[in-house]
Amino acid sequence: MFEKVLKDPVHDEILFDDPLLWALVNVPAFQRLRRIRQLGTSFLTFHGAEHSRFAHSLGAYETMRRVLYHLQRECGWPTDPREIRLALAAALLHDIGHGPFSHTFESVLGVHHETWTHRVILEDPALRSVLDGVDDEFALDLVRILRSDSRYPAVESLISSQLDVDRMDYMLRDAEATGVSYGLFELARLIRSLTYSDGRVYVKKQNLHTVEQYLLARYFMYVQVYLHPVTVGSDVLVENILVRAKDLIAQGERIDMPEPLRRVLQGDMEDVSWYIRLDESVLLYAFHTFAEQPDPILRDLAERFLNRRLFAPVVRQGSTPVDDLALLRTTAKAMGFHPDYYVTLRSCKIPGYDVIGQGLLLRDENGRVEDLSQASKLIRTLVPSQEERLFLPKEMLDPSNPLSARVRSIAYSAL
Repeated sequence: MFEKVLKDPVHDEILFDDPLLWALVNVPAFQRLRRIRQLGTSFLTFHGAEHSRFAHSLGAYETMRRVLYHLQRECGWPTDPREIRLALAAALLHDIGHGPFSHTFESVLGVHHETWTHRVILEDPALRSVLDGVDDEFALDLVRILRSDSRYPAVESLISSQLDVDRMDYMLRDAEATGVSYGLFELARLIRSLTYSDGRVYVKKQNLHTVEQYLLARYFMYVQVYLHPVTVGSDVLVENILVRAKDLIAQGERIDMPEPLRRVLQGDMEDVSWYIRLDESVLLYAFHTFAEQPDPILRDLAERFLNRRLFAPVVRQGSTPVDDLALLRTTAKAMGFHPDYYVTLRSCKIPGYDVIGQGLLLRDENGRVEDLSQASKLIRTLVPSQEERLFLPKEMLDPSNPLSARVRSIAYSAL
């Protein structure tokens, strides 16, 4: 009998009893996730946020394993061994396409990590050799599940919805790593609240308050952790570094950097192996190299990140008028800052409860079904919203600078 047990700070133990899934853990593309932080640049805000996407992926797998065990015992689903393998493999590999510093990196490339995940699963030879050991369609079916193409609707909802194994793990893992308590919820009770009928997963109506607790925890994690102004500002700085490097390459400048990063920034993405070679150790090495380059903008931006001289965040109410932004850019230029890299606006979406598309359905003991928002007044108050943040060098707001008064009057005008 095959069995591997890993100790874990969130789930206590993570169990592997299928050699196929253990083989997936040990392919280089999955091991690469050890070198990519789960929370990107949040370690500059919360010093404990050093955990990896590798740990989270293992946790999502374990959560899926426990969910399936519960549903098998209570509802008799799933029974097909191949579908069970697909569900567990999808949970394990759902983040395999993430780049260094997460969503920041994909915004520079203009390609979402989901696309890279699909490509890695289908194109990486080492990974395909394991997946093809099941059958020739297994890898393609995994991608179909991750794309939510409705061939496996129940599994798809457990992989990607407002209540999925991805969120169940990362919220608890991120709360522990950042030291916040409002991201905690009762995972075992939440899993027991799930039921299955007619090809889809529901929440038992009697467990309404358990789901409310989970959704409130998610809301507070986004407001207090994932969208923390300092973290978003760190992401902006990383993005601007990469954009400057990309712009210099496009201008024909020769910049020292690791070859995998050069290939990707040049748009050479035909061979997925170059992308797989990218991790945060590569980017941090590149930033050290950038800090010694002759280009003053690239050098300054890289030094700011390495030494945590981050941009100042200004959280604004409402949107910034075009004329105000133009005046800020002009003032930044007069102060010696290139506005394309030192004046940045970000619109941050705060998730609430979304009824459209992937609402959570409650099912009572008589089989009656209703959306969660119909049964919960509390959830109806969780309306998705957004706020705008302005990021500037702190020097632009320094009162000792004669132009800072103009900057501050514009930056804080909507507060």
